[in-house]
Amino acid sequence: MRILISAVRCDPGDRRGSGAAWAWCKAAARDHDVTLITRGDSADRIDKDLTVRPVPGLTVVRLDLPWRRDYWWSDSLWVRRAELTAQRLHAEQEFDVIHHLTVGPAGVPGGVAHQGVVKVIWGPVGLSTPVPLGLMHWLGAGGLLAELVRRAGAAVTRRRFNRRAARQADLVVAQDNDAAALLDRAVVEPVVAIRPVTSGGGAGHGFGASGTRTAIFAGRLVPDKGLLLAISALARPQAARWELRVMGDGPDWRRAERLADNLGVRDRVEFRGDVPREQVLLALLRADALFAPWLQAPAAWTIAESLARGCPVVCLDRGAAAALVGPGEGAVVAWRGDVVGALADALGNVTSRVEPVKRWTPDRLPGILAGWYSAEPARH
Repeated sequence: MRILISAVRCDPGDRRGSGAAWAWCKAAARDHDVTLITRGDSADRIDKDLTVRPVPGLTVVRLDLPWRRDYWWSDSLWVRRAELTAQRLHAEQEFDVIHHLTVGPAGVPGGVAHQGVVKVIWGPVGLSTPVPLGLMHWLGAGGLLAELVRRAGAAVTRRRFNRRAARQADLVVAQDNDAAALLDRAVVEPVVAIRPVTSGGGAGHGFGASGTRTAIFAGRLVPDKGLLLAISALARPQAARWELRVMGDGPDWRRAERLADNLGVRDRVEFRGDVPREQVLLALLRADALFAPWLQAPAAWTIAESLARGCPVVCLDRGAAAALVGPGEGAVVAWRGDVVGALADALGNVTSRVEPVKRWTPDRLPGILAGWYSAEPARH
């Protein structure tokens, strides 16, 4: 089949968002002729990578904006230009499938859907989902203001872009259940593509010993990451044998330190600040759990990286984190009711590390795409 893929960022050297887009593109090119529209900087890195690791059947189309500096609205404008480019390429080559891989609320290049029998796919897309009202008091004054602004912006985006994009696409793919609830006819498939880790699993530091157990909190210290929830849970009796290593920096650091002092757990919370990603991954190979009570998580890469290293995860039933953690791989905690108590119970019930999870590897992608691409397109 002839496939046209549109992705704002697609980078062989990035293992997160743009790296996942590259993994999806390579998976599509395994069985099909793929034309990829992407930004110029991504195209440069792809061309360099292709000289070492060729991908037969892949053609890269470079699409630049008139300026070099990125603005908050640059991606949305790029998508509009990509729509015109997609229309031109489709008129010349008549693709079987148009796949808009760009993650975010900018919409799909839907104009091509009216030019012939072509299937249009949007996703996997991650949307900015609202923090539940029952959890908003954990945000603090600054976080609450940011959340209200984000809610207003997301509402406008949902009306102007997301619903239009969902109507124009034959298949809408969401990264998680929260995003799927905001889109019509969406199926759920996390965007992550984590290669298997050969080491991992086995006992952590505290299991089978009398010492404390170690949980990792990794990420930018902003209110919606739930660090205050994690520290509050640590103060409950169920989690009395756990210590928390916080890897990251951000505006919530001081607020978290004050809470730890007030709850009497400051001696069990270690703030390490920003550390290289390699150190975080090494810590996940040795920790007893990843503690990630994020209030929203459109793309939970750290969750998948933790599971791939045999480190169980305790998270809230929010966003991509909940979509990634399976039975026996930690705990997905309901966000209603006594959330702090439920998180403490879940942490206390973690009794061992897990076998490294291989469910989210790039090897799964060709089969998924085969099903998406082979179905008959809807008639618009």
